[in-house]
Amino acid sequence: MNPTSLAGKVTVLALVLSCAACAAPTARVAEPDLAPIEGARADAAPWWEEAGDPVLAQVIAQGLAHDPALACQAWTLHADAERATARRRQLGGRMAGLFGKVPVLQGAPATAYAYAALVNRRAAAIGEAYLAVRLAQARLVARNAAVAPWKDNTDIARFRREAGLVSAIDSALGGVMVDLDADAVTQAQADVALAFTRLAEQTGLDADALVTLLGEGGPVPALTDIVAPEPRRAGLMVVRQEQGQAVLAGKATLDQARAALASATAASNIDIDSATKALAAAHELVEASARTLTQADRTVRDARAGYRAGAEPFATLYVAEASALAASEADATARTGLARAQIRLWTAQGLGWTLADLAPAAPAQAPSRCPAQP
Repeated sequence: MNPTSLAGKVTVLALVLSCAACAAPTARVAEPDLAPIEGARADAAPWWEEAGDPVLAQVIAQGLAHDPALACQAWTLHADAERATARRRQLGGRMAGLFGKVPVLQGAPATAYAYAALVNRRAAAIGEAYLAVRLAQARLVARNAAVAPWKDNTDIARFRREAGLVSAIDSALGGVMVDLDADAVTQAQADVALAFTRLAEQTGLDADALVTLLGEGGPVPALTDIVAPEPRRAGLMVVRQEQGQAVLAGKATLDQARAALASATAASNIDIDSATKALAAAHELVEASARTLTQADRTVRDARAGYRAGAEPFATLYVAEASALAASEADATARTGLARAQIRLWTAQGLGWTLADLAPAAPAQAPSRCPAQP
């Protein structure tokens, strides 16, 4: 081989490598032929700000801000972006920039949509814990409200026994009912404390601060139905972006990606349909429980009046008041079920995430419980 020719080729190769080292680490944006996700866009405001309960909105917002899983995923999202940038700066990335840019899927990466979907799920979990507190508080209020009438009934029974109008069994039974009611109040207080503890675990907030925020007692909230003409399913965007990138990387065929996306979409639609039917059933149950409660209140008023007038025995009054208490607690349970059904539907629809969730701020340091560190 001619030495002069060989030296020339070496010089050309050196120039090529030198130019490759100067090439900008850019990528070619591509878009595989996958079906778009209907309505997969960010909301102007998350569902908890539209639900009509400002305390719920505040609890969820503070809980999300202190959520270690979200902090960990935000850290991981930024770490992944830094690693991708570093890879493009390496020789392979620079050569690809010179000879044929590496294809990158259009839009935010799957990990960004995964973070948005996690926001929605964590908000739902916090909302469930909040509703559990409100239900426990409603039961405590109902049981406390039942104590005074029982004591009053017992006093009346004692006066009537002393006057020779009834046997001692009425006052004895009244005393037993007061003791049982006191035990029920004690149990309800323990249930409230436990519900607050679980909400504190979900939010990372101090239990005393939550008590200050929620108060000693509060009704089960009547949440506002949110009209959502289209789902906002970030979870489906995760599948679409993952499958699209797999196609670009040659790890999956277009048909395989389409099949995976269709399967995920069908499962999501089934979940939304099921949640919609559950919400309709919950509305019907609340209407029925309200009617039952109205009837129970009417019956107990009549029984009290009849007992005090001597026209009804104590047993009739006891049954009426016990039924009224049960109806009150059942109504609170039904209204809690309705609120839970609403949250379930909003979660299935993927409501709640905003554009800011696709680029969350990373914590200054990696959370201690992150499975992977950058």
